[in-house]
Amino acid sequence: MRKKKVTMLDIATEVGVSQPTVSVILNGSGSVKVSEETKQRVFAKARELGYQFKSVRHGYRHSRIALVVNSLNMHDPFISAISSAKARAWERDAVLSVFDYEDNDDLKMAMFDEIRTGDYQGLIFASNTPREIDSSEVLTLEKRVLLNCYDSGSDKIPALLPADSLGGFRACEHLINAGYRKIAMVCGESWSLSSIDREKGFRQAMANHGLPVNDHSIVYGNWSVKQAFLATQSLLALPSLPDAIFCASDLMVLGVYQALQQRGLRVPQDIAVIGYDNQLLATEISPSLSSVELPYDEMGRMAVDQILDDTSPEFPVIKVEGELYERESSRALVTS
Repeated sequence: MRKKKVTMLDIATEVGVSQPTVSVILNGSGSVKVSEETKQRVFAKARELGYQFKSVRHGYRHSRIALVVNSLNMHDPFISAISSAKARAWERDAVLSVFDYEDNDDLKMAMFDEIRTGDYQGLIFASNTPREIDSSEVLTLEKRVLLNCYDSGSDKIPALLPADSLGGFRACEHLINAGYRKIAMVCGESWSLSSIDREKGFRQAMANHGLPVNDHSIVYGNWSVKQAFLATQSLLALPSLPDAIFCASDLMVLGVYQALQQRGLRVPQDIAVIGYDNQLLATEISPSLSSVELPYDEMGRMAVDQILDDTSPEFPVIKVEGELYERESSRALVTS
């Protein structure tokens, strides 16, 4: 199996600080004051986990890469892809400039004009959520990569996407292997490619093990805590309660936990739970949440490598697999 690369989020989780704090410390930035004790803890944990420190002698002239994204906010998991892409570019003596057009097509075209007049080696066109695009509307540069989006009608631009269907399959199979059989799912929005693929993997795992799935055991939480709470309430109103719930995002798990707690149900003793994204909150809530990693860190690095390397990918669409982190929320059933 491919060895997982240690990320700043891994270190942050272990030390109990934020990912930006780890970034400030490991990159030697003086923009934020951090205690010497915290610095030493971060460096010690980084060495313990095998983090790959980079030492790059930067020249006066760097390669330049443009990254254009439809929309960003600090609470979006996709922000980690941008952060990793910036770090990876700098490791390779390049500077990544980020252009956020905020879903405004006129602003996007103005940004394309700005990039066209600059000396950019390549373009990463990104989406904050997996989706299909028309690549003919993407600025033509010598090297282009699609990040978290794809064009089904063209194989001319390499695309990087999370392997969400496989992730959904692994989450469900993990619950099955732990002894659970009546598994329900709280999805995101019904039109969302992420939600569709994760549900597809869930259904495949259930089918492979001969376990029934009905429309009542799959509900939609629309990615929000409130809607996940209401969706879980509908599951708890069924004649036969599920013994496990696969939730399509870690954030929605907060709503799932609230609904279970309101009914006096314990996790995992009464109902096990597994999430998706492996956000920092997965280790901060109680019980700690099993979750499938959304591999945005690795995807950001890979996008930069695609621009800077002279090799072409073997396949036009590359699906990147995330690790499954097993924690207390899906502890195996104890049978007598």
